[in-house]
Amino acid sequence: MKKLRLYIDTSILGGLFDNEEPKRVNTAKMLLRLIKDCIYEGFISLLTLEEILNAPDRIHEQLNDKISESGFRILEETEESISLANAYVQDGAIPAKYRDDARHIAIGVFHEVDYIVSWNYKHMVNIAVRRLINSTNLKTGYNSIEIISPEEVTGYGEMGV
Repeated sequence: MKKLRLYIDTSILGGLFDNEEPKRVNTAKMLLRLIKDCIYEGFISLLTLEEILNAPDRIHEQLNDKISESGFRILEETEESISLANAYVQDGAIPAKYRDDARHIAIGVFHEVDYIVSWNYKHMVNIAVRRLINSTNLKTGYNSIEIISPEEVTGYGEMGV
C-alpha cells in the first residue's frame, strides 16, 4: 500500500516549542514520530528551512536536529511552483502579504504530495482557502490538494503510536 505523502509547513515544526499548549507539542511530536517510523512520507521545502533560519538560535538548532532525525525529504521550489503561488495570490486565495503561505502550498501541489499539513487556519487550513486554491489548481492544470491540520493525521492526539 502506498504511504501518504505529507508536506509539513513551518507552523508544525514551530508547534514543538509551544510553551502554552502542551497538546500542540504532543501532536507535533506524534506527527514527526509517524514520519520517522515511515508510517507517512514526510516532506518539507527549502522555504521551510529558510523560515527556520529566522528562529532564535536555540530553536533553530533543535529544529535542525528534529528535521534530521525525522527523515524528511526536502522539496525544491521551481519556476512552475513560483508561478502557481503567484496565481494563488492573483486569484485571491492568499493575500500578497502572506505570499510564503502560497509558496508552501504551491511547492506541495507541484510535487504532488497527498496532503499539506499546517496549523495556519487563517491562510491555509480552511474551507474558503481550499476552494480557491483548488479552483486555481484546476484552471492551471494541477491536481486538487487537501490542506489539513495535524490532528487529522494523528487522530487528534488520541492515537496510540
